[in-house]
Amino acid sequence: LQNKEYVCRGHDYERLEAFQQRMLSEFPQAIAMQHPNHPDDSILQCDAQYLQIYAVTPIPDNIDVLQMDHVPDRIKSFYRVNNIRKFRYDRPFHKGPKDKENEFKSLWIERTTLTLTHSLPGISRWFEVERRELVEVSPLENAIQVVENKNQELRTLISQYQHKQMHGNINLLSMCLNGVIDAAVNGGIARYQEAFFDKDYITKHPGDAEKITQLKELMQEQVHVLGVGLAVHEKFVHPEMRPLHKKLIDQFQMMRSSLYH
Repeated sequence: LQNKEYVCRGHDYERLEAFQQRMLSEFPQAIAMQHPNHPDDSILQCDAQYLQIYAVTPIPDNIDVLQMDHVPDRIKSFYRVNNIRKFRYDRPFHKGPKDKENEFKSLWIERTTLTLTHSLPGISRWFEVERRELVEVSPLENAIQVVENKNQELRTLISQYQHKQMHGNINLLSMCLNGVIDAAVNGGIARYQEAFFDKDYITKHPGDAEKITQLKELMQEQVHVLGVGLAVHEKFVHPEMRPLHKKLIDQFQMMRSSLYH
């Protein structure tokens, strides 16, 4: 096992802390490393046992299935976490001086992609990492991915309520809408606008024009998706939650007008 890397599928609903404790009880002499950074030579070549455990995100192979409109969400959710051979984890870092007013301007992502010898889950719940690749994601590319992922999450959730897959309880939709709209009003999207739609940024990064357009389109798409979500929310919301719904509508109008501006 020395200096080897594995991706392991934990038990259903197992928290990362519980998994970590389970592994440490199997290796009682091991020292748990508290960061996801790649170990240096002093650790790789020493006699002591070290265990480094962190969460990774699956990268689905069946992208076609996930993009088809007529495929039910339950089938899509299966393909998002099964038959997976590639996983990734991100480490945020600041390149150059950190902008105190808006940290998104200098926030880069170090993205590590792990490729396994076999797909998970398989005959075993863990397989060895065959290859690791490291790339740096620019602040603008990171913003695009964050907005894109949030749009996808919203669409999936709204679709579940529209097709009556979620019954009665509207709390999950309330929380999700509130999280996106509140962040957009108090930071989030507004911060991206300040960072990347600024004339100074556009002049300094002429090669980013296409990506800036893509980010604008994703933000407009988010406004549309939130509008649909609020319409669904209004349909199912409990009378006691009406004040929250009104607050969401008011904040949404503010967000929309600032985006159009």
